[in-house]
Amino acid sequence: MKITKELKFALAMSVLLFDMRVKDLDNAIIITDDNKQIPVDYIDSILNNVAHAVAIKEQIRMSVLLAVNTYPKTYLNYKNEYVYGSNMYAYAYIIDSYIQKMYDNTKMKHVYVCTHCGSDNVQVMVWVKPNEGNKFVDYEVDDVKPGWCIDEQLISEIQVTVLKKNTKVIGFQVVGEKGKMHPSMNTSSCVYNLEQTKKMLNNKNNHEEQWQLLTIWSGDIEDPTIMFTGDPR
Repeated sequence: MKITKELKFALAMSVLLFDMRVKDLDNAIIITDDNKQIPVDYIDSILNNVAHAVAIKEQIRMSVLLAVNTYPKTYLNYKNEYVYGSNMYAYAYIIDSYIQKMYDNTKMKHVYVCTHCGSDNVQVMVWVKPNEGNKFVDYEVDDVKPGWCIDEQLISEIQVTVLKKNTKVIGFQVVGEKGKMHPSMNTSSCVYNLEQTKKMLNNKNNHEEQWQLLTIWSGDIEDPTIMFTGDPR
């Protein structure tokens, strides 16, 4: 790879900005998406880890390199040399974003899902006090109990599973026995919305083959191809 002056500058800035932001973080606070403060000990564990430091500097380098290649005049001085300017410090906040993402990935959530398709769009029975305005008492779900899957429109067993906090449903697929891909799907990495998959399930050419809905969560497929726009449902 050719070492250009843009690349040299980006490399130098990745080190400088990393060191500058680390010093500033001694008196700074990083907040999660749900407005909670990330513990200082956790922040230090990331910053003191060589692998994380290298990954962060690489992200800074790539961002700075893109910037100087896109808007070179912003960072050039009268000698046609790239120099640090106050506007460059914005790239140092990549550290904050990196730590926030790593921290969020350690947090988990409990979710009720359909055991048939993996959807979280479910209903469960509950205990209520009918003489007190149907006051909620508790869920009837204990390990695995019958419930209603809204996506499939059928009675299904519902169970509680533990997922990463930021995990969400990104779409659906239609599969057969042993994960066989429906012939209407382009590739195994393609993800469709609910309307598209229902058309596959109702296809007259399915004959006697047993196809079912499969809910796809973020992280289930590496580099998924989203075959729709908007909400998956």
